[in-house]
Amino acid sequence: MNNSATAAIILASLFLTACGTTTSMDAATGSRSLAPPPGPTVFGEPVPVTAHADHAFLLEIGAPQQRTNKRIAYDMWRKLINAGQVEAADQYLAEDYIQHNPSFPTGREAVKQIFSAFVPRQDVAPDTVQDPVVTIIAEGDYVVMAFVTEYDEPEGNGTYTSTHFDMYRFDNGMIVEHWDSGQIQRGQETPEFGNGGPVPVIGTQGLAQLDMLYNDDPQLFMNKRLVFDLWRHIPESGAEELADIYMDPIYIQHNPNAATGRDGAKAYFAMRPDTPIETTLEDPLVALVAEGDLVVQVLQEERPHPNKPGEIYYVAWFDMFRIEGGRVIEHWDTASKGELPAAMQGNN
Repeated sequence: MNNSATAAIILASLFLTACGTTTSMDAATGSRSLAPPPGPTVFGEPVPVTAHADHAFLLEIGAPQQRTNKRIAYDMWRKLINAGQVEAADQYLAEDYIQHNPSFPTGREAVKQIFSAFVPRQDVAPDTVQDPVVTIIAEGDYVVMAFVTEYDEPEGNGTYTSTHFDMYRFDNGMIVEHWDSGQIQRGQETPEFGNGGPVPVIGTQGLAQLDMLYNDDPQLFMNKRLVFDLWRHIPESGAEELADIYMDPIYIQHNPNAATGRDGAKAYFAMRPDTPIETTLEDPLVALVAEGDLVVQVLQEERPHPNKPGEIYYVAWFDMFRIEGGRVIEHWDTASKGELPAAMQGNN
């Protein structure tokens, strides 16, 4: 182990000793997690992603403004996305709504055109969101909704699960900006930026990232700091030995490429060669959203354009962490089988 890694262990140990006396569940939700109970857990295997059964609980947690924002996002989803009621876009989306999904045009009118063409209209919207919701969390101007997503097994023998994320930014009670974990598919025609197309994903680099850790709630601030430090030490710097500090031994893994258990995480991140530990994240940070026992980290990552050889485009990469007792005990991300975070690509 190099000197920088040793120093990082000492600093991280001091940090976790200081913050490990309380849990965010106690502070924000009593004894209930904002995550659903995990499915059957087998060490050495990823755990299937499960849905939360109590949407009302997710919507009732939080400060008044955050509850209001969650309800707006939820009702928009019920009416527009599930029921195809395109007029709901006028109620919930700003006219200059900014779209970061790389496959869709930007603006409210574009949203209305898409859903009028592809979603059959229902005169009565369902009472609840019809998609399998993993959780809904809010902080500041942001709301993040996570959903179970299902993929065909590469060998064609059944399906497996991962997680899809949508993040909304609010201003004056309207949704003004949207990111999700969608990527461009091979053969798909996509609109161009500057010609009504999506706005490229742009994150924050350098010391300005540290401003994104702040929260008035000391526990949420420490949870965000924990995730931030875990990411720069382990996935980005390849110091998998630090998992003993940051992760609970039973670390429940929902990434379909990795194994449940802290030892599984070590093996997964051992694919990343050791590099110097930096003060901030290598990947630009789009958002860090925390509520209750959950933290969602959104990074700007580049991908090769599947339909334009030699070109790249930017995506929002989502990771979600559940914190318990001052350590990360559960993790979800947007990966499909065979897909690695940018920090680990090209190194295995």
